[in-house]
Formats: sequence, structure tokens, C-alpha cells
Amino acid sequence: ITALLIMKCMPEGSDPVILANASDVSHFGYFQRSSVKEFVVFVGRTVAKRTPPSQRQSVQHEEYKVHAYNRNGLCAVGFMDDHYPVRSAFSLLNQMLDEYQRNFGESWRA
Repeated sequence: ITALLIMKCMPEGSDPVILANASDVSHFGYFQRSSVKEFVVFVGRTVAKRTPPSQRQSVQHEEYKVHAYNRNGLCAVGFMDDHYPVRSAFSLLNQMLDEYQRNFGESWRA
């Protein structure tokens, strides 16, 4: 797992707002790390924006499989390698959304 993001997806088509972001770029060279983080944010927002509410999708992007789950406007995105099981990826994204809503309730809607 390279990165996990939770975003608020806007229905009007504007860019999703990042609410939480965790990434591990330690396996990249020092000078590549900031570019990789920018890549994660850009691709994560793009995939989240294109994932309809109450839907899940997986997108192949370069060497990553990007998994997204939009639960009524709250979207979790994960960047995994090709060998990470799809079922486990969506289970993790579901668990992330449960934890986020348990800790922050509906405050993300404001």
C-alpha cells in the first residue's frame, strides 16, 4: 500500500476535498518523493471524482491499482500494487470510512 486518502466528493463536479491522507513514499528516491505525493493527490482526486456515489471501482494507473469507494459523497481511495487482493482492498476502504465516520460523524458534510 503506497497511499490511502479520504475525500469529500462534491456533487457539482468540482475537485474533491482531501480530508485525510496517509502515504508511504520511503521506497522512492529522496528527490522523487514530493513528485510522488503530488501524483497521489492528482490521481486520487481524479479517480474519486469519477466514482459515482455508492459505487466502487478499480483503475490501473502505471504500476498501481487505484481502488475507490464512494459512500454517499465520502470517498476512500487506496493506491496498491497489482498483487494486493481486490476484495481486501475494498474491505480496507470500507473499514477506513467506518472509522472516519465513527470519529468525525457527519461533520465532513459542512
